[in-house]
Amino acid sequence: MKTPARLLLLLTLGACGTREEGTRFHLGLDFRPAREARAEGTARQFVNDRGDSITLTRARVTLSSVELFPCPTSGAWKWLRMLSPVGTAYAHSASSPQRLGTPHVNGLELADGEPVTLGTLHPAPGRYCRAHLVFAPADADAEGLGLHGDMEGRTLMLEGEWTPAAGGAPRRFHVESAGLFNADVALDGVVLSEESLEASRTLHLTYDQWLDGVDLASPEASEQVLRNVARAVTIEH
Repeated sequence: MKTPARLLLLLTLGACGTREEGTRFHLGLDFRPAREARAEGTARQFVNDRGDSITLTRARVTLSSVELFPCPTSGAWKWLRMLSPVGTAYAHSASSPQRLGTPHVNGLELADGEPVTLGTLHPAPGRYCRAHLVFAPADADAEGLGLHGDMEGRTLMLEGEWTPAAGGAPRRFHVESAGLFNADVALDGVVLSEESLEASRTLHLTYDQWLDGVDLASPEASEQVLRNVARAVTIEH
């Protein structure tokens, strides 16, 4: 009796979660500006796309999980898209060979471009084209809470001053969110094989884009900032 093609596909996709001890995909994270910014200790000064002058005196973000997805292959891509958990957040206990599920809290105590290690994945050999990121509230076991204890139950927290482009006296702001937001970041076709068992990538959180288009006087500011944080992520070797 022939095995249905769809069942074969599901079995093949399930096998992708098998831990491959020989492969190692190292993930790191850093903070850096996409445009011109000035750093003074933990503070960052820059101008957003509205022309507002921003001084961030505190900025903390929780990255809940990172998951790798293989490059599409023929008709299997349709079923892969249906089965992939895009839009779903996972608790830190749901790590897998392709998913780093331990939440990490980091902030601008790191110097621009100073990387912090997130962890190492052991995916099945193959070519990977996409990383799926989930920003969600930190739980009690999140990495980094020793330094950022007030982030438990929070996804982001920003504080500082802003001066509107139209001028006037600087105004204080405080933005925090316990929301959830997902984002996809394109990989450059990372290949893991017997000939190339190891690869590494660093996620760049471009903090000077977090307040682009944001009216800090608006009650929707925290939602807008969280969306910007998730979308303003780049990745490189």
